[in-house]
Amino acid sequence: MSSHAIRQRPFLFLPRGCFWGRGLKINKAASLHRHEAAGHNVDYVEESGKLYYFSYPLADGSGSIPVATTRPETILGDTAVCVHPEDERFSQYVGKEVRVPGTERTCTVIADDYVQMDFGTGALKVTPAHDINDYEIGKRHSLPLINILNKDATMNSNAGKYEGLDRCLLSSPLCDRYECRAKLWADLEEEGLTRKVEDHQQRVPRSQRSGEVSPPPTTPSSSPLATWH
Repeated sequence: MSSHAIRQRPFLFLPRGCFWGRGLKINKAASLHRHEAAGHNVDYVEESGKLYYFSYPLADGSGSIPVATTRPETILGDTAVCVHPEDERFSQYVGKEVRVPGTERTCTVIADDYVQMDFGTGALKVTPAHDINDYEIGKRHSLPLINILNKDATMNSNAGKYEGLDRCLLSSPLCDRYECRAKLWADLEEEGLTRKVEDHQQRVPRSQRSGEVSPPPTTPSSSPLATWH
């Protein structure tokens, strides 16, 4: 779940834990119990979490844009930073390239009125392959999808040097600690890109069967990097 509230969208539910949302197939498979059958129901539960603040460096070295997220590991799948078109704090950055932390990629700063100017920093990281609302932003702006998760919730080759890390630590029965998250955040701290971490109430999807967090990795095609269809 991203750091912004979920808006309701119509979806056609399909068997085996998959549904289609306007051209995108989303697999809500279990991440911790890897042999558990997909398709279990999830409940969204209000829980105490963290809001992570970090910097997106401008590619030209002229500065940075502050961003906040509840899921730092999804930075590896970001394909844009989005600001509100009327937000004067960031208007000079629209159209510029920024470096995606933890990767060798860059992405573009875009403007969309979905962004809540008064939440977090007012700048939103966009991960179209791992968030339904980001998917809608990506479709409007023709952003690529980068799926960073294997079906067993380990990081795939699109995660670069984090490939093979478990998103979840198996020692935690409710998946409350994240291996890739901890490693990436430590690397960002070493680069001087972290700002602060705050307590934050958030809605977390948990499996009714196992109680674990159930992230929504996407499977839009056989290619890890997909475009809209």
